[in-house]
Amino acid sequence: MTDATPLAWIGDSYEVHCLVLAQHVAGRELLMRLGGAPAEMFLPQDEDEANEFLWAGMEDYWSWGAARVGEAGSWAFCLEPASIWASNSTRLKVASRGTEAMCCFTSDGVEFVEYWRDGVLITGVDTAVPHERARKGGTDPDFLVAPMERVGLLGAGASAHRPGLALLHEVTGVVLDAERTTLTLTGKLPAEGLGPEKAAAEQTGSGAAAPSGTGGMGGAVGGPVGAPSEPRPAGTAKTSGGCGLAGS
Repeated sequence: MTDATPLAWIGDSYEVHCLVLAQHVAGRELLMRLGGAPAEMFLPQDEDEANEFLWAGMEDYWSWGAARVGEAGSWAFCLEPASIWASNSTRLKVASRGTEAMCCFTSDGVEFVEYWRDGVLITGVDTAVPHERARKGGTDPDFLVAPMERVGLLGAGASAHRPGLALLHEVTGVVLDAERTTLTLTGKLPAEGLGPEKAAAEQTGSGAAAPSGTGGMGGAVGGPVGAPSEPRPAGTAKTSGGCGLAGS
């Protein structure tokens, strides 16, 4: 299998990216579960405003990243086009409570997929070494074997283009396009160490972002978080409450 899947364009467009899907959750709720604040969410008026906000996040990378959220069928999506802050294990634990969530994130040319259910990591996959699932943690490392075989991650056949994103589509059926994920509810995701994991660390008294205790690869890529700088507004973008796009 070599054909591009409906999510492959994300990897083709963004060298560093993270896509989180959660079932039966609204996009706005998913962004909040991942650490976004309602006061920092808005609906871009046009593509220029959306991209201006994205660039502001890239310039202030160690403080926050831009996230775009909405719904596609029964699944909410959260797409970070230039960061992977949502992949933090503590955040995915929260995002999957009472439901199931999948995450595909890529940085430094390495692509990972995780499947979570009700706050517990079920399986994690490095698409470069899919046979080493057990080393990535999870209560059932083989849970995604059948869909992995269908997208060519296992077996002798050719792998799908952008196999991690192909796996998310194979499991969830979610289809997204660039226009839909640009002109949708947008907000800030705090950098690692500044989101829900910070509160978790404070509760444990560790004084630093603590592991979730449920495994996961989130946060394995990237360096230490520096002191947060003052967030800068993205042009005329206003942070006001909104709602995600209704999927079909």
